[in-house]
Amino acid sequence: MERYQGKYALIQFCPVPERQEYLNIGLLLIVPEISFFGVRLARGQTRVDRVFGKQPKSYFEAIKESFQHRVVAELKRAPDGASLAEFARKRANDVRLSPLQAVMVSDPKADFERLFDELVGDEERASNEPRIRRKLREAFVANKVEQFLDRPDDIELPEYGMTVNVPYGYQNGVYNLIDGMRLPAGMANGLREAGKREIEGGLIWKHFKNAPVKKQLIVVGDFAQQSAGFYNAVAERFADSKIRLYRLDDMRPLFNDIVKNAQLHGKVHRSH
Repeated sequence: MERYQGKYALIQFCPVPERQEYLNIGLLLIVPEISFFGVRLARGQTRVDRVFGKQPKSYFEAIKESFQHRVVAELKRAPDGASLAEFARKRANDVRLSPLQAVMVSDPKADFERLFDELVGDEERASNEPRIRRKLREAFVANKVEQFLDRPDDIELPEYGMTVNVPYGYQNGVYNLIDGMRLPAGMANGLREAGKREIEGGLIWKHFKNAPVKKQLIVVGDFAQQSAGFYNAVAERFADSKIRLYRLDDMRPLFNDIVKNAQLHGKVHRSH
């Protein structure tokens, strides 16, 4: 197998740079000979909070996204990475880029993922992640749309004494909150799970419908153990509660909407 000369750098975080104690939160890999570059940032911030104290999730996600945009812009301007040393030298805030290191690669995408796992890791791949959310993440990754999605803060509904957690979000006129839903076998169990999501989605819409940014729940359901009639009934009820419903085995319309709105709102790929 042919091998290529590549270069990688770590994306590192420290809210107090004078401490000179940085944590690896991302990876950049370039292979100029075949015009490849990849940029990926870790999900989750447990290690960061443990070392530096609790960081506001919205702030931490914002600085990661901003840094990613700047790195990708530099690589598009100079794909051989010639401008990265100067870019890194000018960085004086919470996120920095380490010096480039040489590495030989044969399969750039696979080697990029291997390096990321070895040097950074991804905290959200914990074994306690619900299976439906794992399937949802795998579908987004496989179809190259995960990089266009936000990681929303928990949704507070104080008038109902509720907090709703969802793993993904994106903007398309309203702010969409995406979560998965597994429908177990049996009518009673399926209705129980669907009813829970119908209540959550209806309350989210009611709480934010007059807010400056409206929010809506999107549910991706695994209906493998339910009939088409059951799906149609759930879809009708969800529509009444302003919830958008997709099937886990037919997510192409959702992927298309995410990509279209990413282009409208200036989102960029994490890998090339």
